[in-house]
This record gives sequence, structure tokens and C-alpha cells, in this order.
Amino acid sequence: MELICSIGPTVRDIEDIKRFAQAGMTIPRFNFSHIDYEKFETLIKEIHIEYPNMKILQDLQGNKLRISKLFTGEYKVNIKEEVIFCLEKDFKKFYEKNRYKNIRIIPIMYYGSLDDFKNVKELFMKDATMKFKIIEKNSLYIKAVTIKGGILRAEKGVNAPELIRDNLHLTEKDKFDIEIGVKNNIDYICLSYVTKADDIIELKKYIKILVRVYNSRTPKIWAKIECKEGIENFEDILKVSDGIMLGRGDLKAEIPIEEIPYEEGKIINRMKKSKKKLIVATYILESMRRQDTPTISEANDIYKYIKNSVDGLMLSTEVAVSREPITVIKCLNSFYNKYCN
Repeated sequence: MELICSIGPTVRDIEDIKRFAQAGMTIPRFNFSHIDYEKFETLIKEIHIEYPNMKILQDLQGNKLRISKLFTGEYKVNIKEEVIFCLEKDFKKFYEKNRYKNIRIIPIMYYGSLDDFKNVKELFMKDATMKFKIIEKNSLYIKAVTIKGGILRAEKGVNAPELIRDNLHLTEKDKFDIEIGVKNNIDYICLSYVTKADDIIELKKYIKILVRVYNSRTPKIWAKIECKEGIENFEDILKVSDGIMLGRGDLKAEIPIEEIPYEEGKIINRMKKSKKKLIVATYILESMRRQDTPTISEANDIYKYIKNSVDGLMLSTEVAVSREPITVIKCLNSFYNKYCN
């Protein structure tokens, strides 16, 4: 059973990777939504030397919505406060118009048009701990009122349930990142926000071209299921993928939370009949960001995953931004040692 760890800012060099591996990590995961390219290539080369048999996972950003880097600083948005969301390309226009001076403008990274938001009624951030109700929208902006407040900052993820993603394709950022991954002989590439089989087919075709160019090995392709469309089209996506990653963090904001255990159970039971890998990601040991032992519900979930032959669990923020990542890895590894045999 794989123990996958996100390699975040707490990992500075190969010595930190060694500590992760000694604690139980089997696969390092590099999140290309937030990546230091120079650091990544240095670490990859050193991992290949120190651990020639260690598999490496590249997690692509995909068509996930995020607050643009054009949004500077941090801003606390309060309940009942109105805000405007716009695309990056229209951000400067709003500052040139005096009538928008008294309302916070939030540019978002999105590669479609605002027409794709026609069925969206609410926007969420930070795994649904922040919530905005849409009160007006057109082809230039979306106005919303804050239902649950919090801190706004660049690159924070945005969820838009019922967003129409039909016309979206591989982004230029993903293409750039894929090329870096293929050049460095990455073993697994995981595409975020997969909504249909064509997303994976397009990715595989692009990788096939790069493999020829760089004479590299062909990585396995995992589809990350983390939105309603991904669940609805699961069977078609599974057929063209080498494995599935269930991304529970974003799924929490994309479908009602009471539906998640049911959908998760269906996917686990379906994957038992498949020879392809299933990885469950996020909220594995989230409580250990604040304490040194897991909750009973987390322990129960981990036991359930192991007994249901899930192929791996992925630690995300629990290790990427934790003060004690080694403690978290050792804790999960202790469950593996006890129940995997």
C-alpha cells in the first residue's frame, strides 16, 4: 500500500526527502499548482540518484479555479460584504471605472468564459469554509454576497458547483508542466478536475508526443475525481485511465457533504473489481496539523481503507505545511504496519 506525501515548503533538500522516506513515504507528490521549478528539478535528480526505484508523482493543476496572482496582499472578507469576481484579462478594466472603487474585485484564473457560470449559484473557497452567494452575473463579472467570510489571497482555490467545463482543454500551464515532468522521467501524472474521458485522452496524446521528443519513458496517468461531473462520468474515465485518485478536499465543495461517503463507497467497491490503482487523498490525518494524535474518525477511515484494499493514501496539507510532518507520516505508517499484513 502506497504512502504518498506532498512535497511542500517544509522540504528544503534531499535530506528532508530521506527523512520522509525513513518515516514511511513510498511516493513523493509534487503539486504543480504551487511549484518552485528549480527546486523541483534539483530534488527529482537527487531522488533518482538516492532512490532509483522510488516512484514520483506529478499532480497537475488542471482546470481548477484559483484567485489570480494579480490579487495582491491579503484581505479579510466579512459576512454580508459584496464582492466582484472577474477573469484575469478584465481585472484592470474594473479599476479604471470609478463605480467599482468601493467594492473588492477578485480576479480568477479560468481558461473558459463567464458564460460557463450560467448555472452556478454559489462559489466556495478553502474546502467550503468560505461561501459566496451570487446575486448578479453577466459576461464581464459576477457579483456575490459573502455568506461565510475568511481571508482572500492569491492562488486560493475557488469551487463553482454546476460550472460548465465542456469546452475546456489542457491549459498552457499544464502543457508546460507536463513537458517538465516527461523530461524528468516522472512515473505518475495525475490530472486534476477530470470531468470526462476526453480529458485523459487529450493528456495521453500530448504525453505520447513528448515521450518521442525526449526519448523518455511513458508515465502512468491517474485521473483525479473531485467534482460532480467526474463522478457522473466515472466509468468512462476509468476505462481510459491507469488509476484513480479520489480528491476529497475539493469534492467537499462540489457536492453536498452528506453524499461524499456514499459516492466514496461506490468508487471503492467499483475499484475492487478493477486492476487499476485507487488512491484516496486529503483529510486523511488533517487533525494532526494541530495535535500529535489522530481523531477516532480518522483512525476508523484509515482502517476502512486498508481493509477495503485501497492502493494508497495521500497526505496533503498534513505534511506540506505541518510543523511536524515526520510525526504524521510515522502515524499513518503505523496503521499500515498493523493492518496491511
